[in-house]
Amino acid sequence: MWTKRTRRPGWRTAAVILLGALAFIAAACGGEEIVEKIVVQTVIVEKQVPGEKVVEKVVETVIVEKIIAGETVKVVETVIVEKAVTRIEKVVETVIVEKIVAGETVKVVETVIVDRPVTRIEKVVETVIVEKEVVVEKVVVATAVPVMMTADGSARTEVVGRFIVAEKLIPPPVLVPALAGGGLEFHYYNFGVMDYPLSIDAQDFVDLDLSIWTSWTVAPDQSKVSFTVRPGVMFHNGWGEMTAEDIAWSFNSAVREGSRFYGLTGMGWLDRVEATGSHTGEMYFKVFNPKWVEQLSNISTHNVWIASKKLFDEKGEVGGADTMIGTGPYSVISWAADETVRVVATGEHYRVQPKTLFMDVVAIPEPLALQAAFLTGEVDIAPIPNNLIKDTFAKLPGSTIERIGEVDTQMVHVGTGNYWKKTGPLSHRTDENAQFPRPAFAEALADPDKFPWIGNIDDPASMERAKKVRIALSMAVDNDAILKNVFDGFGVANSVFTGFKPSDAAWKDSWAKPAFDPAGAKALLAEAGFPNGFEMEFFAPTGVATISHEAGQAIAQFWTDIGIKVNIDAGTYASRRDRRFDGVDNIIRMHHIFTGKTDFDGKCDGLGVQNVYYGAEVPQEFIDICERNRTEPDKLKRLANNILLQDYLSEWRLFLPVSAKSSNYMVGPHIADWRPHTNTQPFFVAPWTVVVK
Repeated sequence: MWTKRTRRPGWRTAAVILLGALAFIAAACGGEEIVEKIVVQTVIVEKQVPGEKVVEKVVETVIVEKIIAGETVKVVETVIVEKAVTRIEKVVETVIVEKIVAGETVKVVETVIVDRPVTRIEKVVETVIVEKEVVVEKVVVATAVPVMMTADGSARTEVVGRFIVAEKLIPPPVLVPALAGGGLEFHYYNFGVMDYPLSIDAQDFVDLDLSIWTSWTVAPDQSKVSFTVRPGVMFHNGWGEMTAEDIAWSFNSAVREGSRFYGLTGMGWLDRVEATGSHTGEMYFKVFNPKWVEQLSNISTHNVWIASKKLFDEKGEVGGADTMIGTGPYSVISWAADETVRVVATGEHYRVQPKTLFMDVVAIPEPLALQAAFLTGEVDIAPIPNNLIKDTFAKLPGSTIERIGEVDTQMVHVGTGNYWKKTGPLSHRTDENAQFPRPAFAEALADPDKFPWIGNIDDPASMERAKKVRIALSMAVDNDAILKNVFDGFGVANSVFTGFKPSDAAWKDSWAKPAFDPAGAKALLAEAGFPNGFEMEFFAPTGVATISHEAGQAIAQFWTDIGIKVNIDAGTYASRRDRRFDGVDNIIRMHHIFTGKTDFDGKCDGLGVQNVYYGAEVPQEFIDICERNRTEPDKLKRLANNILLQDYLSEWRLFLPVSAKSSNYMVGPHIADWRPHTNTQPFFVAPWTVVVK
């Protein structure tokens, strides 16, 4: 792919051909189009050591980025030099740079004198920044020529440029699915590094031309899926071709015993994957999941990415876990959690040709710092909080707004700790034989005044008292005020756990959050035995785009206004994530749920079907309803089951839905185009579509 040219070195001279940054050339058939500048550089280095007739061969690799703006060419050259020298030398270097710009040749001669103490063979990294004014005297017109195409129809051409994206958090590099439990690992795909097996287009059809799997067949008894793997899909950095063994290893890692995989909540249907040949395999169901296709595709998140089995065979899981190689259109240059990620287009991806060569991602969790970085041009694309969007838009002409992901309801888990399933083994991450009561529930039963929102399932009076507390917590919060003041009106004021919203035909008024009524909330607390309120801990994490810490602070203030002393835990999202799986969580917390996903069984799974991710557990009869949804092929019946579940959740007020906010990224004037596809998570995605000006 990369164009190279060499010159034979003469005596006293070593010639190195530099890898130029080739500008994209395109011409419409039958018409003329201006071609941007093509830059080819040859560097000639002459070295003479005083007192001796010694000539050294110097191998230099130069990576050149060209930013062409009007008539100015900026050249940033990083020179990596390997030298075998045994003395301190004064080196005189003459650098001749030839630039072919729009058909004209410009020569620049530079002399650099460098003193180098060198006592062994070593690599020296030197960075030279040169700005040159180049006068372009004429326009070059090109005619169209045939080019190679990718599966999505993009042309295989040399790409240039760089753009910078901001995110609030960057997950650590943990390539082993079973060890990846931070909750933000979908960024591996979002940043273009990893691939999922299937690709679904905007019309919700699987596009096999854009997928790793090229075909599949579901067994008549729905026990398994037989699939075929696309040949020639290569892992980055020379780790070989992807095979069915890699797919099997990755999925089996995610669902193995003791797995911490961040998407385990929605993987209860999967038994195992087996390779039946180098490019064929079989995926076995525990129970048939009618929506398994979506959970293996680009429109979902918390999916299993495809890692290299060979990598872990050679390095081991611990040794290879942070080796971030995948099969995506971008490969990793560097990856540092909550700091920066740098990737570069591979130039050879089967599915898509990225429009821009380099992408950097920087972590900026603080909202005002994020806005400042965007306004000053330090970042090109950023998740500006909704309450700062209008101000940012007014201050930066040429910026635009791009909505991302599903509408996201901010959800307070006021029922955390209410684990009400009494019969049979409990869904538990580390002990599948755990029995009733769970640890957090037992703690609450022993000290009910410390956890007044948790009711004893065997004591009707306790259940009613806890219900009144949860209703009071809901009545104290003004959703409309949060929507206006925290989210600046971007969203809707009401929805429910299962995803229904007031505009849906199935909506019931009984599901609506109790009306804002601080006096009524105080009266209910008094009826429950807390006329002066109580003290509680509230987990409102920071730095997560899907969870608004600012909304959490507003909610805490509303509760303070009715006499509750609230101690806010503003720790990281990951710091309390594991508590939800192990049944030890009884702390009310701020979270979120996707509005509109009314047919998503993953929500149900987290209420005791597969685990207790949502911090509560419904009785067995409702777990049975959830289990039926996992195998029910009729969507209308699945929705009817979700309505029954929502009736129960609303009756007992286990969740406090706050405002449903839309999620938006602001795009700076340096970006000409970006076309993200919609998935469930409101995060940056599809870097391969970004075009810089």
